[in-house]
Amino acid sequence: MKKITVMSQQDAALAEALSAPEGMEFRFSESAGVLPDTACVLLSQRFAGTRLAETAANLRSRNIPFAVVTFDRSDENEAALLDAGATQIIKLPISAMLLQKRISALIHAAEPVGSDAGFALFSQLAEGESQRGAYAVRESDFTNIYKFVLRLQERMDKQAQLVRFTFHTRLKMPLEPGTLEAAFPIVQKCLRRGDIASMHSEGIYAILMGADEEGGKIAADRIVTTYEAHVRDSIYTMKYEMQEIR
Repeated sequence: MKKITVMSQQDAALAEALSAPEGMEFRFSESAGVLPDTACVLLSQRFAGTRLAETAANLRSRNIPFAVVTFDRSDENEAALLDAGATQIIKLPISAMLLQKRISALIHAAEPVGSDAGFALFSQLAEGESQRGAYAVRESDFTNIYKFVLRLQERMDKQAQLVRFTFHTRLKMPLEPGTLEAAFPIVQKCLRRGDIASMHSEGIYAILMGADEEGGKIAADRIVTTYEAHVRDSIYTMKYEMQEIR
């Protein structure tokens, strides 16, 4: 099942125009944080507004394939989108068949690079012997490695878990600078060598290689307990979500 993030606020017209084709799942999100299992992003022009160029540049820098979806079918608007860095544009309304082909082409165009990069990165990490705990990688590298691990799972009878650690306050305050940087070494050192961790948007992600659901929960609970012991005066509490990579 290909997971597609639709970057948009609640928009009934957009939701109606984007019925998910077979084999694809649409997830609407107002957050700039894109989950690493996202195959591609559909960015609403209405949602991006005047920050379209900035958002497009951010997605491109993170190697996330994306297309801008718009209800404005004029040539003038298309020219403006191209000037803003949107090289892939989907004009609505569009038939389900054509939408599926456009999304499939978008995903396919990005897969060869992601596959090679994921394999090369994983090989480089495995060569080093000095690092303790999980391998620490950049967000864009983490996404490529996730895709590589996903392909491995399709070929091998082994499990892996994706864990997302997030930080919360009673007043729902935004993250203060340095929060992730302070928590990341705790997450990294609590995991095994061979696991992979990365700061990702407003959270910390980890891939637990060879872990089943029970093993993943034990590891994640240990990280939360260790974090709470190390930062007793922090206003943040750590929580996690876990899902099997498949």
